[in-house]
Amino acid sequence: MSWREHLPSRHSFQFRVGIAHVREKHLSMKKFAIAAKKFLIPVAVSTALYAASAPLSMNANAQAAATIKAPMYGVTLDDVSKINAIVTSLTKLPYKPTVRVVFDPGTSAAEYYPALVKLHTVAYVMGEIMDSYYFPTDINTYTARTKELVNGLNGTVDVWEIANEINGEWLRANPNGTTSQVNSEETAIGQMVAAASSIVKAAGGKTAVTLYYNNDNKGNNCWEKTTDNWRTWPTTFLSSTVLQNTDYALFSYYPYKDCPGLSPSWSSDFAALEAMFPNAKVGFGEIGTSSISAPVSVQNNLITTYYPMVNSFSDPKFIGGFFWWNYVEEMVPYTTTYFTTLKNTIAPLKAPQ
Repeated sequence: MSWREHLPSRHSFQFRVGIAHVREKHLSMKKFAIAAKKFLIPVAVSTALYAASAPLSMNANAQAAATIKAPMYGVTLDDVSKINAIVTSLTKLPYKPTVRVVFDPGTSAAEYYPALVKLHTVAYVMGEIMDSYYFPTDINTYTARTKELVNGLNGTVDVWEIANEINGEWLRANPNGTTSQVNSEETAIGQMVAAASSIVKAAGGKTAVTLYYNNDNKGNNCWEKTTDNWRTWPTTFLSSTVLQNTDYALFSYYPYKDCPGLSPSWSSDFAALEAMFPNAKVGFGEIGTSSISAPVSVQNNLITTYYPMVNSFSDPKFIGGFFWWNYVEEMVPYTTTYFTTLKNTIAPLKAPQ
């Protein structure tokens, strides 16, 4: 692949501060596409996205936000410029999927709106307010972006991901800061989530919080500071209102190179998540690999291991999700081998209801 695949991803805070040496657990490529858009072609991407969606406008009729049926068979869209090919591929999946749309800073809600209207005709939609890659940020920026998206995409998004991998150390300006610095920055991040939650709830929307799975409670972890532990971060930095009102509490899990060596016990892990978010349904908000050039066997194994959990996992609050990160890159058009793997994996699983 191109030189971009040698860039560390959002899971690597060093990418933004220019540190050359990166520990193996952070040598990830999950966001090479976002890196390209952010640093190389933001105007071109924005123009292409708008042009691809030109037949629709802000005056187009959007369907009302829907209650997503479970289980969720989710995929992530980090680029909707090829919207027609994406829509075609989604219709080829066995069940109505849930698409998770990554909204890039610098691209307006108005530019996304036509594509979202098209997506909402064939899929449920989760809107990601701001990918963790784009942190650090501040509460004014986060609040303004939430308001713009929620108001501008009204009727096209069924649930809003108000916090993405929110406990990741790369979200703060000082990943290796003092205890005082870390606590101050994490407190500010928690306040951003609270503000976003208030905006979405005031609009009658549903919310999702995604935590980066970085500790298996067996002595294995991939955090920078103990503060980043997913098991304690929410109750330390999120308000009781957010904890009580969150509709979906999710894990982001990247076991290949990003955070290797963990041995999850999903029954107890999801039970712990449910204890923190007592009114939420639970699942996976992201799975995938750091790079599209990861071994085919690794990627196929993740798909065929995790999506079938909707049949094998007995927790009544578990809704699946999964949201394979590289859907656009690997499964559009629908003739790709990875699309076939996903389709064949989902086909025998239970139908959403």
